[in-house]
Amino acid sequence: MKIELSKTIKNIPENVFYPIFKLISDESSNGNPLLNAGIGVPDSDTPELLLETLEKSIRKPENMRYGAFDGKNELLEEISHWLKKTYNIDANPKDEIALVFGTKAGLSSLPSIILNPGDTTLLPVPSYPDYIQGIALAGANIEEIILKEENSYLVDYSSISSELAKKAKLIFLNYPSNPIGAVATKEFYEETVQWAKKNNIIVIQDHAYSDFYYKDGVSPCFMQTAGAKEVGVEFFSFSKNFSISGLRIGFAVGNKEIIKALREYNTIFHANIYGAVQDTVITALRNHSELTAHIKNTYRKRIEKITKKLDELGYSYYKPEGGIFIWLKVKEGFNSQDFFELLLKKYRIVTMPGHVFGSGGENYIRLSLSLSDNQIDTLIKKLEQLNKDL
Repeated sequence: MKIELSKTIKNIPENVFYPIFKLISDESSNGNPLLNAGIGVPDSDTPELLLETLEKSIRKPENMRYGAFDGKNELLEEISHWLKKTYNIDANPKDEIALVFGTKAGLSSLPSIILNPGDTTLLPVPSYPDYIQGIALAGANIEEIILKEENSYLVDYSSISSELAKKAKLIFLNYPSNPIGAVATKEFYEETVQWAKKNNIIVIQDHAYSDFYYKDGVSPCFMQTAGAKEVGVEFFSFSKNFSISGLRIGFAVGNKEIIKALREYNTIFHANIYGAVQDTVITALRNHSELTAHIKNTYRKRIEKITKKLDELGYSYYKPEGGIFIWLKVKEGFNSQDFFELLLKKYRIVTMPGHVFGSGGENYIRLSLSLSDNQIDTLIKKLEQLNKDL
């Protein structure tokens, strides 16, 4: 019997990371250790407090039964309290917050909730590649908006033609950004709201690296902006902040209509998030300051140590103001794939080639900051040897 799959699944592009991970897997199998500077999650261990909470919560009888579709009220209220305390955002836990099974799942779901086949999405690039598959699942079209260093990798709305803005229905933002490490400003978000209202375009802001912000204060938040709830939603991840990526939980906050639709979508495909996971996040939020206090200083030191050596070795790069990556220009004479493979096969360094992040990513690699002091020392030695060899 011949199985004919749907056009929907056939039209979803292959995950761009798959061939990269295949190369890495092949290299790792030869017994010669690799230095993983390609990882997209922090290297910190999960805090003991959260492990203890998870262990205790597993034994609660109510957590072994079906839970509420929308999540525990206690968690939704805690998120609302945390948003107010951290960002001075007023968010009603009853209709302005939706839990998601990791921000990846939530971000991939929204195109199917908002878009019809043939609708247009604006995708600033270089960007997180998984947005593309969610858009494809909705049968929508993509128009890339090239981000430029001279504009601090912020979207230049004046460069978007009125014709393109007129046909677009949705735009993705991601600050602090993956793969670049650019951060948004209060003024940029104010401009975003005005532009979105003028052109009737929905805004999805991916704030997965919210605690990874290396200026003073907290990372600027889209939902802090007057009028933001009228035009879109913002996603937050618990995975990075609290080193619990395996638990797969995050949330969206913002426009009531979109939040309602996202909750309905979740009831169809996901039912409820495991109660013990929700309990763990409640503990994390109540101890947020203590559990994340190390992040800013730790990553600032890593950035300074690595970029100082990159300067000595003559590299060009974008010094990150947020996120956990350095956006590094490859050596002259290489494209991003060639340089990625050179680092991988000869110098045993795992990175990510820039081309997987869309237009504008060619001739760059993404270098992770999720490295211990000893690993950074090893990275520096390998880069020094590379310079000598070239």
